[in-house]
Amino acid sequence: MPWISRERAVYAVTLGFAIFQLFITMIVSLYDMQLRAIHVLMSLAVVFLAIPFKQGSAAGKNIIFESLVVIPIVLIANIRIFMNWENIILYPGDAGRMDLILGAILTIFILEAARRATGWAIPVLVCLMFIYVFLGPLMPGIWIHPGFPLDHVLSSIYYSPGGIYGSLTGMSATFISMFIIFGALLDATGGGKTFIDLALLVAGRFKGGPAKVAVVSSAFFGMISGSAVANVSVTGNYTIPLMKGLGYDSNFAGGVEAISSTGGGITPPVMGITAFIMADLLGMPYLKIIGYAAIPCLLFYIGILAGVHFEAVRIRLIPVPADQIPAWQEVLTFKKTLPLFAPVCVLFFLLFKGYTLLTAGFYSCSTVIMLFMLSDLTLSGLKQNFLKLMKALSNGGLSVAKIAPILISVGIFTDLLGLTGVAPKLSSLILEMGGTNLIGSLLVAALIPLVLGAPLPVTATYILSAALIAPAIVKLKIDVVAAHMFLLYWATMASVTPPTCTACVIGANIGGGNWFKVALVGMRLGAVAFMIPFFFVLNPSLLGRGEPKDVLICLATGILGALFLAAGFFGSRDNFIKPVVRVAAGALMLAPSYKLSILGIAIGAAELLFEKIFSGKRRVDGS
Repeated sequence: MPWISRERAVYAVTLGFAIFQLFITMIVSLYDMQLRAIHVLMSLAVVFLAIPFKQGSAAGKNIIFESLVVIPIVLIANIRIFMNWENIILYPGDAGRMDLILGAILTIFILEAARRATGWAIPVLVCLMFIYVFLGPLMPGIWIHPGFPLDHVLSSIYYSPGGIYGSLTGMSATFISMFIIFGALLDATGGGKTFIDLALLVAGRFKGGPAKVAVVSSAFFGMISGSAVANVSVTGNYTIPLMKGLGYDSNFAGGVEAISSTGGGITPPVMGITAFIMADLLGMPYLKIIGYAAIPCLLFYIGILAGVHFEAVRIRLIPVPADQIPAWQEVLTFKKTLPLFAPVCVLFFLLFKGYTLLTAGFYSCSTVIMLFMLSDLTLSGLKQNFLKLMKALSNGGLSVAKIAPILISVGIFTDLLGLTGVAPKLSSLILEMGGTNLIGSLLVAALIPLVLGAPLPVTATYILSAALIAPAIVKLKIDVVAAHMFLLYWATMASVTPPTCTACVIGANIGGGNWFKVALVGMRLGAVAFMIPFFFVLNPSLLGRGEPKDVLICLATGILGALFLAAGFFGSRDNFIKPVVRVAAGALMLAPSYKLSILGIAIGAAELLFEKIFSGKRRVDGS
């Protein structure tokens, strides 16, 4: 007989976890390690209750093993940290035998929770690092190290302010949790549907409207989601059938949605929560980080919209039918828009006033809750809205719990990196492989987040890349913000780059296309995102880090470049020379050099003039 159903237990624990993260952390004063211990405990409890050991197994099975074995051990291990935090800070690594045993078991449970949440990639990476820690004396060349005893490694991971309870867990326990819950609240209170309706109003009536709706709605939704997979799943179920129904090829429809959704990871203000992490790692205000991300993101979406437009012109597609576009009076209502936009305004107002991310996030979440409850003051309306909010909090708690083991595992990984000194060794290897050629070094550096991003979420990929590669490319005397943005872009683009390209696989499944062809479409539409990381490393003005004159010039030539790239990839195909010339001109316009940009503009202008003359001649000859 089951003790308690998994569904009820999951709802209760996820709701309690969200309430703790949202309210208790703001009301009760806890020391850092105490808060982190509770966060580790509750997130692991949620994962073990919510996600079965084997994917696809019945969710309604009893949870006796997790309840009576796993969770009690996790509880004891974290109570130990909660009660002894002061001694741990004063005497890190001073662990007894029982502490070592608890640390070993807790580490295994954390890796298992990460496996349940996101697959085998992170546990395998951490296990490989463990192997390297113990086999270091047998390694060749620069990879050799003296090795470390097991008790020292376990003490460093468990009984210290690093490892399991390090800064990454601290981020997860504070502002990351707050903004994940914020996104869940916005979505559950109608944000996702409102974004799609707004996109229909903005883009639906134009040529190629269905695909432009996909781009705009994915950009809107990506602002609060940041997850390519979640974005495709939510907006793609509406936009991909709409595109197909109005004449777009299934592979093109899937590619548009996949690359547009992937852009959520580089779209301010949330950027898949990496904006907050980057701000913390760089010691910069969050508002500065999203300001630096604005120009590349704008060029990215201009390129996609232009590609969609040229494809629509080429194959003569119609706009979205008027009867499928909602009236603005239906969309721009107090009930729909105020709970969506007012909290965002509160967030930015408080950040401008100098409040912390945690405090600003708390008041933004509170604003969502208050406005949504006030949107219908009838007894039935209050009851219905209350139940929706409880469900939203539960979903937010589950989302936090799924990402927490990933970040905790990455914390273990980076702690082991520090022990073995891998980061400086990898830095020297990148510098040696790139030689004196900056572009060569950047190409080598780009491969690591691209490979890591194949199996890992963007956030984990960025953090690992920042730990492994950022020190190396910063030594190349490039701008530190540009270095971190470079790594974020390549971590993000893994979602549309074979062999895994998860966003493309989901888009292909929704639209019935071929995942590889979907990926090829997405990569062509997102050509700007594959080029611009190299360009803003060479010229940080593309990030807004330069003189205003230089920034404006880079923005103007960048827009022209994005348009020409799109015209080359998706414009007229009456000969093979025209697309090549347009792509070359676009790339030169994007390039971080006045001379190259002027050359690109000259080539583009000559091509347009040539096209105008010969198209006029063809019309005369054909008349």
